[in-house]
Amino acid sequence: MAVLKPRERLVYFRISEDEFHQFLGVCEQEGARSVSDLARSAVQRLITDGNREKEERELAPKVQMLEKLIGELTAQVQLLATLLQRQNDGAGSNASGFGHSSTMNSAEQCLCEEE
Repeated sequence: MAVLKPRERLVYFRISEDEFHQFLGVCEQEGARSVSDLARSAVQRLITDGNREKEERELAPKVQMLEKLIGELTAQVQLLATLLQRQNDGAGSNASGFGHSSTMNSAEQCLCEEE
């Protein structure tokens, strides 16, 4: 099998005889061609996992903010639905057909203040 990307750099590190035999066992389990391939794959995996963790740490506050905004929007929609229901309920009993009272309840006042 030809190497598509030639490797020009060499990294040395010492291991014990026991560690070497453990590495060989892992090579067989993982299907690595050599201890070198195994070590390269392991380091690449560490780099990838580190990048993923960094991205997750950066996304966490953004997700929390979105969840907060969704909660606030949900509360506003529920408030609007309640106000609309009250207006519709009042329309049936109001002779003018508009169902609009001359006084606003506290929920309606709160909604108007936010606008």
